[in-house]
Amino acid sequence: MSLADLGSGFLLAALALAMASGGLAVTAGQRDDPVLARVARRAFGTAALCAAGASATLLAALVGRDFSISYVAEHTDRALSLPLTVAAFYGGQEGSLLYWALLLMAGGTLALAASVGAGARLTAFANAVLAAIATFFLIVLVFVASPFDLAPGVLTDGLGLNPILRDGGMLVHPPLLLAGYSSFAVPFAFALAALLAGREDATWIALTRRFALVAWALQSVGLTLGMWWAYHVLGWGGYWGWDPVENAALMPWLATTAYLHSAQVQEHRGTLRAWNFGLVIAAFLLSVLGTFIVRSGVLPSVHSFAVSPLGPWFLGFLAVSVAVAGGIMASRSGRLRPAQPVETTVSREGAFLLQNVLIVALVAAVLWGTMLPLLSGMLGRELVVGPAYYERVGAPLFLALLALLAVGLLLPWRRVGHGRLRLLRWPLAAAGLALAALLAAGVRQPGALVALPLAVAGLATCAAEYARGGAQALRSAGPRAAAPARVVARNRRRYGAYLAHVGILMVAVGLIGSHVWQQSRQVLLQPGQSVTVGWHTLTYEGVSRQAQGDHTAEVARLSMGQETLEPARLTYASLGGQAVTRVAIRSTPLDDVYVVVAGPPDGDAVAFTVFDNPLVTWIWAGAVLLIAGVLVGNLAAVRREPERVPLRHTAAVQAGTGE
Repeated sequence: MSLADLGSGFLLAALALAMASGGLAVTAGQRDDPVLARVARRAFGTAALCAAGASATLLAALVGRDFSISYVAEHTDRALSLPLTVAAFYGGQEGSLLYWALLLMAGGTLALAASVGAGARLTAFANAVLAAIATFFLIVLVFVASPFDLAPGVLTDGLGLNPILRDGGMLVHPPLLLAGYSSFAVPFAFALAALLAGREDATWIALTRRFALVAWALQSVGLTLGMWWAYHVLGWGGYWGWDPVENAALMPWLATTAYLHSAQVQEHRGTLRAWNFGLVIAAFLLSVLGTFIVRSGVLPSVHSFAVSPLGPWFLGFLAVSVAVAGGIMASRSGRLRPAQPVETTVSREGAFLLQNVLIVALVAAVLWGTMLPLLSGMLGRELVVGPAYYERVGAPLFLALLALLAVGLLLPWRRVGHGRLRLLRWPLAAAGLALAALLAAGVRQPGALVALPLAVAGLATCAAEYARGGAQALRSAGPRAAAPARVVARNRRRYGAYLAHVGILMVAVGLIGSHVWQQSRQVLLQPGQSVTVGWHTLTYEGVSRQAQGDHTAEVARLSMGQETLEPARLTYASLGGQAVTRVAIRSTPLDDVYVVVAGPPDGDAVAFTVFDNPLVTWIWAGAVLLIAGVLVGNLAAVRREPERVPLRHTAAVQAGTGE
């Protein structure tokens, strides 16, 4: 039996088991039958094992260079390194779909096993939704885009991986981003299951919050690594271009960010139930939309695949998902009314609601800008918006969110007492000092003069909360040295949320600084000539030509003080002479010096593009703190903390369970 036959057999078995699991799960949910629900779960888990078998078969074909399989021939060659050969598993259309299905089914199996205690009816309906999604992907893999189709002839070598993808970023960015996309299906399944089972209270929040956090964290890492990869590989000096595929990955992340905040309101106050269901459903639908954009090629993007027959399939799946989810929501609308209204807008509950409105408005603006070319093209005149549109629309929303980050932690869940307003003096004082320092330094850009003080105010708020927690720790019983650790351990969600906010604010500082103060120059230099960008002077010393494995490299040398930067241009003769750049970057906490070879050398003369990008490292450091804060803060069990009462006349702020 060939590897192609074995892989195809695994996919057919997975499809049959997924369909059987879905049918059994629907019956189990309708009958509230725990035995039938268990059988359905086992069928789904076995389908996941079959998907794993198909994946292992494809990996064996890739590593073994089985060029009788078209996918292997199209995405590898004999010169490709082993790590990149393994990465070719998700580097093409069919393989990435198999990877998507594998992660969906593996994550779904774990989620169903972890939620057995929630009752047969709820888990059975969640199983049915997950099985339906898996069935769609498996149908596509079996009948439309199989990774095990045979090559038309006998081949001794393959075409190889795209030169741009021959980078270490290929090993981390695509798998994590695809994992995030697939993980959004789990909270979506449990949200629909809660509606079908009549479990609209906060029980489903406790089940899905962890799964939503996993999806959010994976997407966060994937987005950050994508920005880092674009910055280090593409050679354009930026990290986010408002490309349709970038936007498609950002939108479900934003929707889930809103849900993770509003879920706390439902836990504490029982409000925003319909809102939370809508956000979870929207996150999954946006992930399907993003998959459609990538797979169909209907929108021009450096990230999307070529136009393929998969577009109509995913468009149909999206339409069915919208209809089914919308119908279930509409049929349960009467049960989603809040038990009590939002008590006051000047409270943490009101701040979360306003924050969610702003995030949803941002999602709507990004969605409109992304889909405008497609929608307008249907009417005969294609319209396209560029980065300027997103900056004009997003800037006011971004500033409002920064302001909420500065004050939201200082608000109680209910009404604000007069003493609590005094706590605003810390963020206001920090913002005032930051504004004065910027003006004294000669900064006159309006965006920086507004946004940076707001970010500093938010950092001051987080610092004040940590200081207040430290003071509380010193007053607690037990050894003083271990007191801060005890307080943080008892309130991990709260202090993890503070750390996540610090990370967000650091990212904001990096985005503002690199956007407002970036400088660049394009020059043609002979050896010995220099170029100055910002406060850095670089001297070109010469170029060398080197053979490096499957490509040749033209490496330029530039000195900057005691440092040497070596940007290069790589040419792949085996791929028809395709050439890519290799960027040279010198990073510090203050700025990045970023050098690109802008074209083929003309003798010893080389054209360069040189950037000075301030504060970019703050973006990467902030993203690490953001993800760490969310993960560490949510290792604790979900529990409701009582609202604290300030002692006597102190202005102690109520911090709740997070954010």
